[in-house]
Amino acid sequence: MTGTSEPVPLEDPDPELTDGIVHLRAWRAGDLNCVRRASRDERILEATTVPARFSEEAGRAFIRRQQQRTERGQGWSLAVVDIASRTAIGNVVLLRRPQPGVAGIGYWIVPEARGCGAASRAVGLLATWGTDQAGFARVEAWVEPDNVGSIRVLERCGFVREGRLRSFLTFPDRRADAWVYSRVRGPSGPTAGVPSPS
Repeated sequence: MTGTSEPVPLEDPDPELTDGIVHLRAWRAGDLNCVRRASRDERILEATTVPARFSEEAGRAFIRRQQQRTERGQGWSLAVVDIASRTAIGNVVLLRRPQPGVAGIGYWIVPEARGCGAASRAVGLLATWGTDQAGFARVEAWVEPDNVGSIRVLERCGFVREGRLRSFLTFPDRRADAWVYSRVRGPSGPTAGVPSPS
């Protein structure tokens, strides 16, 4: 007898992840302004489900989709919060890949908050938690070769470039190559010697 098993909900990081500058937590209804700001950036819109035409209804639907990631056992989608202002400034996700023990990481920061290291801090926190606490053997990222900012973030966080996948990424009106980056847990335990985001 075969059947579809119910998804197993995941637990959010406990305690919540922070380095004193940024704080990663579940999305909340009060984070609508972050979604509004993200909806003005073409690169975010092209690669995510942030609504291109922002409305409160569309923003709430986006937030609900992020919350459902853990409820459905897909992974984690966490708001990146600037501790000084106590406002959400971006998103970082860690989603299960089909291969056992592998997760994919993705991230965005609203344009006004870029250039201060928030993305590197968020990626470093979540990738380290993924290998050290969540038990993933490998955390990988796919990034377009011309996305210099994202490449710098990954390299600051100890990701290693492995190769190029041609015509791999799909966007609404184009396809693109992707560099594959990864961080892996060492044979004797959690990842060691990973640079701290700056």
